[in-house]
Parts: sequence; C-alpha cells; structure tokens
Amino acid sequence: MSFLKIERKPSGTYLRIAESYRDEQGKTRHKLLHSLGRVEDYTAEQLRHMGLRMYELGGGQIKALLKGEVQEMGRFNYGYIQIYNKALAHYGLDRTLAHIGMRYGLSFDLTNAVKLMLMERLQSPCSKRSNYIHQTDYIGLEPVYLQHLYRALDKLAIHNESIQRQIFQTGRDLFSGQLDVVFYDVTTLYFESDKEFDVENKELRKKGFSKDGKIGDTQILFCMLIDKDKNPIGYQIYKGDMFEGHTLPLAIEQLKTKYAIDKVIMVADRGMMSEDNLAAITQNGFEFIVGERLKNLPRNVQSFLLDMNNYQHEWTYVDEDGQPVNLRYGVMQHGERTIIVTYSHKRAKKDLHEREQKLITAEILLKQPSLIKRKATHYFLKQQGDQHYELDNEKINQASRYDGILAISTNTTNLTHLQVLEQYKQLFKIEHTFRSFKSHLETRPMFHWTDRRIQGHICLCYIAYTLLHWVLQKLQSMTIPISENILRQMLDKMQVSLIQNNDNKLYLRSADQPHEVKLQQCLGMKPLPPLLGESHLAKYL
Repeated sequence: MSFLKIERKPSGTYLRIAESYRDEQGKTRHKLLHSLGRVEDYTAEQLRHMGLRMYELGGGQIKALLKGEVQEMGRFNYGYIQIYNKALAHYGLDRTLAHIGMRYGLSFDLTNAVKLMLMERLQSPCSKRSNYIHQTDYIGLEPVYLQHLYRALDKLAIHNESIQRQIFQTGRDLFSGQLDVVFYDVTTLYFESDKEFDVENKELRKKGFSKDGKIGDTQILFCMLIDKDKNPIGYQIYKGDMFEGHTLPLAIEQLKTKYAIDKVIMVADRGMMSEDNLAAITQNGFEFIVGERLKNLPRNVQSFLLDMNNYQHEWTYVDEDGQPVNLRYGVMQHGERTIIVTYSHKRAKKDLHEREQKLITAEILLKQPSLIKRKATHYFLKQQGDQHYELDNEKINQASRYDGILAISTNTTNLTHLQVLEQYKQLFKIEHTFRSFKSHLETRPMFHWTDRRIQGHICLCYIAYTLLHWVLQKLQSMTIPISENILRQMLDKMQVSLIQNNDNKLYLRSADQPHEVKLQQCLGMKPLPPLLGESHLAKYL
C-alpha cells in the first residue's frame, strides 16, 4: 500500500511517496517510490493543489471538502482565454496591441477589447453589440464599453499592415533565402445590405462578380497569401468590382517591398492567368505555377494538349478525402514556360455532370427568355432574334473535348514535373483557408459601412484565423484528429464556477473533458487545479 511519508531533517522537511510491504519473514518494510522534495520549496497553494489532485484521482468529490454554506456566484468559460492567450503571446500580438494603445493614450485597454472580440469570433461569431452583451461569459477579461469595441476596430484598421508583418515575422524562418512556395487566391465577401457608396471613405463596397453565388449584393475582394503549411503571409482587400486577375501584381509587390522576399514560387489558379501577371512575376525574379486557360492557347498548342497520345506519363496521388486518383499527363514547351497537361477520369465525370446541370438550367431558361439576360453563353445558349434563344450544340460539343483535362504552366527549373503537379494540387489548402474565414469565423455577411470599420473587421478575422491555425498545428501530435469544430466543442466545456464558501471565494473547475489535459500539454500550459483561490486564477490564463 502506498502512502505519503514525511521525513524531518536539519536541511528541511521532505515529502516521499513510499510503499508498505512485508518481506519473506513477514516483517513490515517501506520502499521509496518517489521523492517530492522539500516542503519548504512549495507554496501553500501548490501543496493544496497536489492534495486536491490526489484526492480527485482517488475518486473523491472536491465539493465534499467544502464545509458550511456553498453558493455559486457565477459560471465562466476559461478555455478560450487560456488557449488563445497562449497563441496571442506566441505572435507577440499582445505586446503589439499594448504598444498601439499606449501610443494613442487610449482611455480603455485596447488589448482587452480586441481579446473579447477575438474570443467571440472564435467561439460563436456575432455582432459587436452581441460581443458587448456576452463579455461576462469569459473569465480573465475586464469590462469594456460598446463604443470601445468600435474604436478598437478603427485602430486595427490603421495598423493592419504592422499586424500582418508581426505575424509574418514570427514565422519567417520559412523564407530564409531558399526558394519556397506561396499560394495565392482571391475570394469575395458580401454585405448584408446591397447599397454601395462612392463618397469619400465609403468606396470598398461595390457590386461585382460574386464567388458566393450572391446576385445584386455589395461585396469586397479579399486576397490572401499562405505558405505550404497554411500559415498566413499577408492579405489585401480591394473594391468589390475589381477584376480578381488584377490583384496578383499588387500581391507580388507586397512580397517584394513589405516582406523583402526575393525568391519564391507563386502558385495560383487559372483566374490569375494573364500575360501581364506572368510578366509581373518574372520581372520581380519570382517563379510561377499557375492554372492555364487551355481554350485561350494557340491552336497548335491546343492540338497537342487535346491529343491523348501525348499523355505518356502516369501519376497516382491521394486526394483530400483520402482516395487515390490516377492521372495521365503530357509535357510540352511553349515559349519560356513549360505546360503540363493532365487527364483524370474522375475530373471528366465531374465536368460532364456540371455541364449536364447547366443544360437542365438552360431548358428552364428557354421557357422564360426574360430571365436569360446575360446568362446565355454561361448555359450554352445562343440568341436568335430579340427574344429567341436556342441551345448552342457546337459550343456543347466543343466543351466536351476538354472534359477531364487540366493544364498547368510553370517557368521553374528547380522542380521536377511531378513536384510541379504536387505543388499545384496543394492549392486546396488556400480553399480550406477561405472556407475557415467564411464558415467557421463567419467573416461574411458584413454589417459595417465605412471603409475603416470594414478594414478593422477583416483584420480582426485575420488575427482570429492566425490564432486558430497555430493552435490546430500544435495539436497535430494528438492521437485524435482535432478539427475546428472539435476544438470549439472542447473549449466550450472548459468552465469554472465562482463559489462562495463561508467567507471565502473560490473557483471550482469543471470536470476534465476527454483530451483536455493533452490539449493543454501540447501548448505547454498547466491544467487548472480542481479548486483554487480567486487570486490565483490569473497565473493559469
């Protein structure tokens, strides 16, 4: 049987964990299992925590140790504050926000206000007014007024570039002079209102082509750069009516001037493909891997790429669903760039299905010509007279020739053809990043009106994504896959109750959830003791 043994020596009082047993003669003996060191080296709170923890592990109920009247004064979440405080400190953003607050001599704690909005964005995205209402749900935050949340957004807008640089500099080891890969893409973020403005300071909200399938809503263009591990590099926002292909040269300038990156391979989708964009990439000393607009290539090049006899190589990879995909591919030189063209039976089935869905829509539109307007060519329709349309069979047959075919252009000489294909395949990572922005963080629809508030809102969401991604990266070593939603569920359950026990105020922690301790260990954090004094909570957050 194990027990706690206390040994008093001139150098101090020592705590030992010992085991009692009987030897061969039946005499009682003690065996030392572990030394806990000197009592004098511990504080009273630490000894209390050790005792409570052992009692709890033995199956005891902590509440049974509370004598007299016990009353719950409030219940709070500590999970979000504890975990994301760690992430905020990792990037040094807590210091950055504190410095900004001191620079302006603000009457409120900027860091505290931003933390509240971040916790709400990561926990359950809602309006800033709701953030204000929900602030008492979290432990470790000071009270904040609603107007201070809006003023905090203004400061984020003003300093969004320095915040981006701070985030980038924290992970800049990736760009240590070696050639590496950067993924770039563009998406649209829409507003709740469809009104757009042209007056000063209200020019970002514009109607344009929406990637969310929204028609008639105002929007902004959100452009982002990430590395091969989905770490954020930087972002820009532009007017909602700007053509997405025109944003790439601006992103290249950002890499070159703001971050002083000299060598990189830009990976982008075919929406970025234009001679001007490729020239901007190469003139800055960068390389590219981009989706090729096959139908825009010269006829002799198309003839080669559409001839299956030229697909002499094979490649099998595992897609994001864990399924093997077989590709055939061919390679040709076109000017100063190499074109790698691939054919996939899986992609061919997808292309056929999408065309069939468009033809179904076309049949519906033919019955109501007034609804067609500018959509005719999109649904394989051609106009014959003022209000008469019919199916364009020639265009349908032409489209079918490209089923399953994807072409990729590159000017890199540092990667093999298979490595180029592998890098282009990784574009799904930035699609996942945009999905996090749009769904988990609910960046849109937006409710802000002025450019500054819009910029502040986007900066806040960018910080939230950065913290979330860092935590998920740290948790990759856990035995169970931790997704955004699973992490949210885990943090939701990490709560403490403030209780009044006679004249004492104590925090009673919720029972350990599965994998909660592992989560804290992965981030280098101490689990909260089951019961702790009101003044001792801060050191665990």
